[in-house]
This record gives sequence, C-alpha cells and structure tokens, in this order.
Amino acid sequence: MRVINRAIIFFNQRQYLWYLLLFALAFSLFAYLQLDPTFADPDSFYHAKMAQVLRDQGVVTEFPWLSATTLRYDYTDHHLLYHILLIPFVSILPPLVGLKLATIFFASLFVVLFFWLLRSLKVKGALWYALFLLTVNPFIFRLNLAKAQAVVLILLFLALYFLFNRRYLSLLFASWLYVWLYAGWPLLLVLSSVYLLVNWFIYQRQGGWLIIQRIRHKANGQSLFLLFSVILGLAAGVFFSPYFPRNLYFYWQQTFKIALVNYQSVIGVGGEWYPFSFSQLLLGALPFFIVFIAALTLFIYYRKKQTVYSWTFLIFSLLFFILTLKSRRNIEYFVPFALVFSGLVITNLSVWPAKFLAKLKLVNLSWALPLILFLLFSSIFIRDLMLVKDSYRQGFSFTKFSQPANWLKENTPPGSIVFHSDWDEFPLLFYHNSHNRYLVGLDPTFMYTYDQDLHQSWVEITTGKSNQNLQPMIKNVFGADYVFVDFNSNAEFDRNLANNIFFQKVFENQEARVYKVIE
Repeated sequence: MRVINRAIIFFNQRQYLWYLLLFALAFSLFAYLQLDPTFADPDSFYHAKMAQVLRDQGVVTEFPWLSATTLRYDYTDHHLLYHILLIPFVSILPPLVGLKLATIFFASLFVVLFFWLLRSLKVKGALWYALFLLTVNPFIFRLNLAKAQAVVLILLFLALYFLFNRRYLSLLFASWLYVWLYAGWPLLLVLSSVYLLVNWFIYQRQGGWLIIQRIRHKANGQSLFLLFSVILGLAAGVFFSPYFPRNLYFYWQQTFKIALVNYQSVIGVGGEWYPFSFSQLLLGALPFFIVFIAALTLFIYYRKKQTVYSWTFLIFSLLFFILTLKSRRNIEYFVPFALVFSGLVITNLSVWPAKFLAKLKLVNLSWALPLILFLLFSSIFIRDLMLVKDSYRQGFSFTKFSQPANWLKENTPPGSIVFHSDWDEFPLLFYHNSHNRYLVGLDPTFMYTYDQDLHQSWVEITTGKSNQNLQPMIKNVFGADYVFVDFNSNAEFDRNLANNIFFQKVFENQEARVYKVIE
C-alpha cells in the first residue's frame, strides 16, 4: 500500500504523467485492435483515397466517380477537415497503414481529452472513468473505425468546454471547424441550446434578491452571446466553404434525409443506420449500463442537489439513448455523455461514502474500490474486447478487389463507367482505381434521391430479380461498358450475366468477375 501511495503522490506532483500514461494505455490497446491488415468498414478506403486526392488535386467540387447519384454534380466533402488531417499520415506511410495509425492516434487523443474534461468538471476518480470508457464494447468498436468519429468527438467536447467556460471566440472557431469536419453540425447547436436552456431554468428558480436578479440578468446576457457565437461559427463554416452554395442541398440530404428520416424501410442503407435490439445493446455494454442506471437512480433520489452540468449531461444522455435505439451509430455519443453524467452525479454525492469509509477506518483504501470493480468485471471486459478484435479481423482486407480494380484500370478507357453489384463495393474500387467511374456509393440514398426509378432498376438487376433486357439497360441507361460482380454476394446476378450472350467474361479471381458489355 505504501508503494502505491508513493506512486500516486509522484504522479500527482507531475500531472502531465497521468495524461501520458492514459495515452500510452489507450494507444497500446487500440494498436492491438488495429493490428490486422483489414478495415471493419468499407468507407475507410474512401477516406484514405480522398486524403490523397486532396493532397494531389486540391479540393474536389464535383465527384464524377458516382455517376448515378446527386453527388456527381452536387458533391460536398463533409469530412474535409478530417481528410486534411489525414494527409501527413497517408503521405509518410503507405496510405492504408497511415490511416490505421491516424485512427489509433485520434482515438487515443479523445480518451485523454475525455479525462481532461472530467477533471475540468471536478469529477472525482476521472482516471477510472476514462479507463472504464476503454472497456465499453460498442463504443470502442465505433471509436476505432477508420472514419472521422474520434476527431468529431474531440472537436465536439472541446466546443462544449468553450461553451461551459464562456470562451466566446474559441467557441466561434470550434463551431466553424465543426462544419468542415462533420455534416451533422446542427448537433452542436442543439447541445448548446440544451445547456443554455438548463442554465436559464436553474437561474430562474433562484430567489428574488436584488443580487440574484443582477446575476440572473448577467447570465442571460452571456447565454445570448454564447448562442450567437455558435450560430455565427456554424454559419461561417457553411458560407465560407469551397462548396457553397451547393453544400446546402447536400446537408439537407445528409442531415435530414439520411440521418433523421432515413429510408431504411425503403432501401438497404448502411448497417450503422439500423438500431440495436434492446437486449443486444444491454448485453453488449452491461457494466456500463449498471453504472449509468445506478447514477440515474441517485440523480432522481437527490435531484434537488444536482448542478447545471449534471442536468445538462442527463439530457444529453437521454437524447442519445433514444437516438441509439433508432440508429446504432449514435452509441458513440451516448456512452461518453452518459459516463460524464455518471461521474458528475457520483461526485456530487460522494460525501456520504467518504463518511462511511471513515467510520470503518478504510478511507485510505478508497482508491482501491474502482480497482475492485474492474477486477469483478474483468472477464466481461476481456470478452468484449475480444469481440471487437474479431470484428476487425474479419473485416475488409487491404487487397480486397485490388486485382479486378487494377485490371479495369489497365484495360479500359479513362472515365469509362463500371456497373457494379453493390453500393458498398465503391470505396474499395475507388481506392484501388480512380481511373474508372462507378454508379453508387457512400450511401444508396444519394442514388435514390437522384432517380428512384433508376435506383429500383439497379436493385432488381443486381439482386438477380430482373434478367430481361440486361444489355440495353446496363449499356444505354446506365452508360456502362463493363460490369463488376462480387459473385460471392451476388450469385444470381452473376448467373444472369454468365448466361447472357451480350456479356463476355474478361477477368475472374476468387473474389469477383468482370464482364464486358458486347454491342
């Protein structure tokens, strides 16, 4: 015990060591999860390629690679800032390896930032909550996808810190950058409004003394300036953009049609837009839910003792819990917000356990309680991390579709359109071959809103439901001279092509076949 106490004193005297230690632990864990040459999400290949395109060609304002979507002429790189940040990583290292390193780095940085924010909110045991964050299965899975999630969370939490501490100019610039990073930028306005409304409501409940009235008046004025900073920053991000004014229509599609309305009952969208089942969500993060429910119970029982921050993060948590039940991707917000809420509530009510431990003369062992809980749940933590590791290992190989993509690049005219068998094949084909043009990718909604009849025809052809007039449809309607088929996933479509005299097989390997359309 004396050795441990000395170690704690040593670290407390050198606060930066806590951050370095946490970063090293997170980096090591995430590096282990990312060790395999695979990606769990095909969009990762798109991000690696866009960082290269941005480096070599500058900002792209049209996207001819998706010829049958609204993005062809109304393209907005809604992850522009993320792709800029990726440029050093994909330039110094092989691009996909650099993308993995960037993912590990940004995810680790967010964990450190989470710890820093907890400490700025005076949460006791902040390190334990940060370590606990590293064990929540669905959150770690989302955080370590080679996408913009970690950077989005970093900037969002920084913006909230500026909001809480009334850093008007910093908040304005953070809001501006948030638009260039993420199409879901209206989220920042919603969260800021929630905090300011909670702040206003709590001040309104206070007494009528003159000094209280003056404080209330000053706080209301500061809230208006904070809201103005957020709105001005978001507006600047939208208008001072290389994509303005076309980005307005894109944000309408991405934020409203894809994120809010979501056509999952009409078309097959990405897996992240479908909900968890309640049991799947609960069992996938059982220790986390135990902590959250315990904090929620304490909050309700001692609701009169709660602060502005605990009320704010409660609303954040409940909002994203509801959204997570709609789309599983929102787990990346729900978990950290709920842990901040739990830490705030438990800290506010930590006087009585301290008194209890003092009576038992165990106050010096209070540091060990979180460790005991970690040990009790260790088997669950290890199981969950192994599940995440297996999900990554079974993902998309670095070389998936590289051979057929390279064949197309070397044997077809520049800019010729390739009809392909699924929308999630696009990022891999695009990464290995930007010489050709494709039909649909990133999200099928972009094709559905471009032309619903065209989308329906493409679905019927690729699922094998339609084998009539394949040649005139693919050649004349879609403008394609070549067809790429992942025959492992689209066997019926492949069979229809193989039995049609107007399609000549020109390439085949264990993953896919390429057919040439015969006049």
